[in-house]
Amino acid sequence: MNEVQKLLAYLKISYHNLTTLHRNLVHDDGWFGNHEQLGDWYNQISDQLDDLTETGIALGIAEPSIKDAVLAYSGDIITCEPRELPETLRMTQDIFHRIIDMMQDAEKTVPAAVANKLQEYEYHWNKEANYKIAHAIGSADRGGPAVEDDDD
Repeated sequence: MNEVQKLLAYLKISYHNLTTLHRNLVHDDGWFGNHEQLGDWYNQISDQLDDLTETGIALGIAEPSIKDAVLAYSGDIITCEPRELPETLRMTQDIFHRIIDMMQDAEKTVPAAVANKLQEYEYHWNKEANYKIAHAIGSADRGGPAVEDDDD
């Protein structure tokens, strides 16, 4: 797989991992808002996956199948088990950091317009991981509310 295909495959795994985290969040005083935020994040990944897959196809880059994704990233698939908020947020943050790294790798192999789109996505995930989740983890570790459901 080339760098774009690796990214697409990992986004498929990330989408499913976030749906698992979304459904298995437990013991959280802010459950409704945090559950909704996890849903928003996996929907954003789905939208980006669709956009990048269609762009890749237009550039002659074959879409990796879910089988390809599972084979490439089987060690990254998370188990379905109840998780409390701090663990869920740390796992989500790790997923976002990996997505950012893979987008940066893919950037080097695509036309400038696609690289610009990847940079926009990277900016978004950096803000989510390094600002919003980082603040929420600090608050969640102290027993306070976690992710706020604000736009930017």
